[in-house]
Amino acid sequence: MSWLSCIISNVVLASLLALLAYVAQHHLRSAAIARALWVLVLVKLVTPPLVSIPLAESPGLMACLLGTCACGIHLQEQGTLSELLPWLLLAVWSAGASTRAWTAWRRWAHFQGLIAGVSSAPREWQALADQLAAELSMRRPPLIRVVPGRLPPLVIPGWHGPQMLLPKTLIEQLQPSQRAALLLHELIHLKHRDHLIRLLELTVGIVFWWLPVAGAIGRQLRACEETCCDAAVVARLPQSRRDYACLLLDVLDFAHPLPQSAMPPVTAITVAQNVEARLRAILNTRPRAQRHSLAAACLFPIALALLPCELRYGVIRRPQAAAPVAASANERPITYGSCDPNPMPSRGPIEVKPAAGKLPFSMLCPDSPLVPPMITDQQPSTFCCPS
Repeated sequence: MSWLSCIISNVVLASLLALLAYVAQHHLRSAAIARALWVLVLVKLVTPPLVSIPLAESPGLMACLLGTCACGIHLQEQGTLSELLPWLLLAVWSAGASTRAWTAWRRWAHFQGLIAGVSSAPREWQALADQLAAELSMRRPPLIRVVPGRLPPLVIPGWHGPQMLLPKTLIEQLQPSQRAALLLHELIHLKHRDHLIRLLELTVGIVFWWLPVAGAIGRQLRACEETCCDAAVVARLPQSRRDYACLLLDVLDFAHPLPQSAMPPVTAITVAQNVEARLRAILNTRPRAQRHSLAAACLFPIALALLPCELRYGVIRRPQAAAPVAASANERPITYGSCDPNPMPSRGPIEVKPAAGKLPFSMLCPDSPLVPPMITDQQPSTFCCPS
């Protein structure tokens, strides 16, 4: 089953990429590199490999244990298993993927009901968004909508372009400096294409519903996205550090606690997980050391090299023994088992003179260091996949 080995290889290599991303995020403190590495983890899970990396091959006895020897004794069992196992796995995967897709659709339908009363944003908010989008070199500024309810500010994809949704109650109590910080934060999300990454994250969650770490990858990725947006806002508005920190606390107080079932995978301001770390980073005025960023950047070429690769595990199959030598009428032939239904031509058997009371035997591999035991004429023997 080549497709099964391909999935296992993608999961193993994606785990290695996740390890690199975790090191860049938590040890080297480089959110930008860690964000790119987490995106590569999602891409690796859903893309087919291009380059195969062969691993160590297993011996013949291991082939029998794994059920890949195709010998005479195991051939019928392996044939039945190889026919039923792919369909069984496909049925289980289809049931889980359908359930996960239906759950995502229900959450999106519920979310559409929450934003049913959407309306256009005030003119000053749209004008400020257009100005900030021009400063960020964005070709098309997003359309801003105002929604009722206690939702956090967020960005959602749409057929005619992404939209920025702002809660009406929250924007009415913000100061002018906080307005610019809020719009700048959401515009940076749009510039980084984070709303499209949510679609990739949703696809991985449906396809790999059985993978326990799929949800953790999305949470780590969103944490890196928020850190990158915080750093970009502070870099452009250094005089508004305190106002921006107060804005995050206001959003937390306004939209938390929010039921998880009410929010589909969208890009929203979230501070409940690491609010203290984000506030420290926003209010910190000391310059960051560049050595950690350079060390994290060295991990990116390694991740790109692992992206198109596939791990392939080979199996050694024992050659089939030669046909027994023609015996006389009063001699019983000795039968050797076969691990291959289609034997390869050999160099011929080796004739050994029988001892007293013994029968001759033949071997296919004269170079083999293994010497078979002497076999009497009363007990014919069968060998299958010798190790």
